[in-house]
Amino acid sequence: MKITHVQSTFVAPLGGAESYVLALAAAQARRGNCVEIVTAWTDPETVARARRSGVVVRQLPVRRPYRPDEHGSTVTARVAFHALDLWGAFVVPRALRRVQKPDRVVHVHRFQGIGSAILRAQAAPVVHTAHDYCLVDTTSTSVRHGIERSRLGLVQRLRARVLWRSARRADVVVFPSVRTRRRHAALGLPLDEIDARVVPHGWIAAAHPEDRQPSARPRFVFLGKLQKEKGIETLLRAWEQAGIDGELVIAGDGPLRAVVEKAVGETVTYVGWADDARKAALLSTATALVFPSQWPETFGLVIAESLLAGCPVIATPDAAGSLVVDGVNGVVSASSSAEALAAALERVALDARLRAALTDGARASAADLDFDTHLARITRVYTDAITHFDRSRRGL
Repeated sequence: MKITHVQSTFVAPLGGAESYVLALAAAQARRGNCVEIVTAWTDPETVARARRSGVVVRQLPVRRPYRPDEHGSTVTARVAFHALDLWGAFVVPRALRRVQKPDRVVHVHRFQGIGSAILRAQAAPVVHTAHDYCLVDTTSTSVRHGIERSRLGLVQRLRARVLWRSARRADVVVFPSVRTRRRHAALGLPLDEIDARVVPHGWIAAAHPEDRQPSARPRFVFLGKLQKEKGIETLLRAWEQAGIDGELVIAGDGPLRAVVEKAVGETVTYVGWADDARKAALLSTATALVFPSQWPETFGLVIAESLLAGCPVIATPDAAGSLVVDGVNGVVSASSSAEALAAALERVALDARLRAALTDGARASAADLDFDTHLARITRVYTDAITHFDRSRRGL
């Protein structure tokens, strides 16, 4: 099978969605498929990493004032970015039309950027995975002032209606969790009009559960981008409030790196961005992973990595989703506040019996995250998309 993955940004360090795209593309290439990743923004390091996995990265020229994973520095830049996204819902540049060929399956992973225009072209079987909420919200979160809204403003609703003209052209729309699908429907998308299905992500184990040797002293690990939405500031406040005789290890990079570096001290360690080997080492010695996200995560890949390694997870309600079950494979804080997170950290740090039970629960959860199972499910989605596309071309 010939497969084109479309990811608007593919720049190191890779975030959750980008890491998933590369893992999926590499697994498909290993199974003999002809796979490429088409993007508007990339870098030599990421291109070389993909090439080593048997995946070609192709960069397309686009007109955007900044990357979709960034925020415009001026109101004018932000207006221009979203205006160009809306323009892509009606007019498809010639360079983007060339991405689609009838003998390929096109898998769009991010709607903002080049995704909307490619969906609009509809010259090949198309699958769209909604990794976040950018279909209905320019911030991709649906959160305002820390509150998950059931209804967004008029401008957001009008924008969603326009973009839906492109999104609904996909042969299959995939949501990585039931919660994500429900949120899109609650925010006004008429998903009953299309083939919109839930296909939970799988993931590849960074470390084997049997290799775990948790530190005798409580050791909590954060893995991810150092940005406000991921809750790194909340975690630092919670750690200070908890006053645990233990260690907090932070691995990652991002706009709040200076804040993290300032917090480094006797109980806080910063190790920078962690590659796969480093993540495996951190998870194998951690008491628990801490995932304090402040927005509704569609699917926490870092949670999946932790559970696959047999490492329990402490998460906020927004981060936990359906992966973390309180008292079974982790602890879910009462709210997303620093105070609630501090209480969750103390609960795990002070109860050795609970830690042992959570470790057993984490290992049991790993079976549901098998990546080969996920790959088989995605292959079935592609087959259904091809069937739908062929029937549409014949007018059936």
